[in-house]
Amino acid sequence: MNFDERIERRNTHCVKYSQAKTAQRPEDALVMTLADMDLPCCPAIQQAIVERAAHPFYGYQQFDEVLPERVCAWAKARSMANLDPRTIQITPSVNTAIALCLRALTQPGDGILIQNPSYSPFRKVAALNQRRCVINELIQKGDHYELDLADFEAKLSEVRMFILCSPHNPTSKVFSPQELEAMLSLCRKHQVLVIADEIHADWVYGTMTAASALDPGVMTILSPSKTFNLQGMQCSFLFIPDPAQAQAMKRECDALAYMNNQTFSHAAALAAYSEAGAAWLAEAKAYVQENARVFSRLLSAAGVPLKPMRLESTFLLWVDCRGCCKNDADVVDLFENRCHLYGSTGSHYQTDFPFIRLNIAVPRSVIEEAAERLIRALSVR
Repeated sequence: MNFDERIERRNTHCVKYSQAKTAQRPEDALVMTLADMDLPCCPAIQQAIVERAAHPFYGYQQFDEVLPERVCAWAKARSMANLDPRTIQITPSVNTAIALCLRALTQPGDGILIQNPSYSPFRKVAALNQRRCVINELIQKGDHYELDLADFEAKLSEVRMFILCSPHNPTSKVFSPQELEAMLSLCRKHQVLVIADEIHADWVYGTMTAASALDPGVMTILSPSKTFNLQGMQCSFLFIPDPAQAQAMKRECDALAYMNNQTFSHAAALAAYSEAGAAWLAEAKAYVQENARVFSRLLSAAGVPLKPMRLESTFLLWVDCRGCCKNDADVVDLFENRCHLYGSTGSHYQTDFPFIRLNIAVPRSVIEEAAERLIRALSVR
């Protein structure tokens, strides 16, 4: 794949570029905000969509038994996930799946445990459904984060459900099997439901253990959306092993008259979870990992006080800006006003420290240009 080519995405109804236009950002803006890769899709997926489009009927679509089996086999091979294809429910997105689970399995006023820095839609969906967000802070140690297990256990007495973001967004932390086992065993002890958002599981640079490998009773959400940049296909997979919980989820879907009839997502997902998809993914991960190295190396060589955290997973680089910024406003001034570089600042993730998350699944020249702009700006302070 030629990931070096900068493909124009403005005026294509792409959310992050439409937002940039609406906000009247400058023409030379480097948009590294949403987790939407600027790398071209796997050709096998594109071909599958084209072939499906050639058939002139786009009516009600049914997901067959092949796709759930393929998803489960894929996850087992990569993270030892222990998933039963018979327990799958199709939802349009991970956030929708979480919202439905909250509504089906918890009550208004219940506590929902989330680990900060946290993906903001978790907090938003909990609040809008009248649930309380209870926070377990991850602890920064140098270039990575560690689990505060004592605080985690203390918070379990206040909650009904734990949303486990694994790998973790935005820090890219991959929880060790020991950390996962500790959290899951405590949740069992306190009878706290666990829903594991493993949407970034395929973007791990080392090894990862799925929550279901340690506790087959957890609910798990997977999706090809982040793995293959298929957010527009509106397809995610929710596995609920407990029959009563699965029935409660189905009732919630029925109450909302929800149906998933995505004509193209079935074809796209089947093509994604294939040898061709695996080959594309390996190449994309290697490219992005090198992007992280290049960015960090350029900043380090110039001696600028920005410290990218260790990239353990995802294509989202979490950058510590405390060496040159005191707060979120300073981060915005440096990145947006002075460098025309747009990421997602720390306030999005409910951290009090000046951080920014940058989507580095972009052509190498964008990485180099972003680093050069930051170096130039910080050299004239």
